[in-house]
Amino acid sequence: MDELVKEKTEDINKIIFRRTILLMVLMSILTELIPGFLNFEKYYGLSRFIDQGYIASFLDVKSELYITVFMSFLSMTSLILIYFFIPIGKYFFLTYILLNFFLIMFSGDVINYGFLYPINWFKNVIEAYLLYLMFFGSCKNNFKIRKFN
Repeated sequence: MDELVKEKTEDINKIIFRRTILLMVLMSILTELIPGFLNFEKYYGLSRFIDQGYIASFLDVKSELYITVFMSFLSMTSLILIYFFIPIGKYFFLTYILLNFFLIMFSGDVINYGFLYPINWFKNVIEAYLLYLMFFGSCKNNFKIRKFN
């Protein structure tokens, strides 16, 4: 009976983990699509007043495109890997989070609009929660590398 309860709890933890990933993806899509639909830059013209950052200063447009494609690939790969509980996925996701942190830090000013800020903040909290679940939380056993003898 105890084994059945443990198995049921593990299944519930997996479902919650996967739904958290899907919620993070939804928040990411919203933060990218809403400014495109509402076209804030057209009405306010704020983009000419912001600092473009070190990345735009030292790299050309082609290099920025390569970085964007690489980060998109790394993001999608890591999300697919952790969604299916493949152990190497947690390291891909951690690498993506760290590289994204440094890119944001050196990419200059970002304009945050009132209702987008909470969505972006919530997405970042979900990313931190996923890292916690994979390394220290209830899903850490699902990401252990199994050794075959």
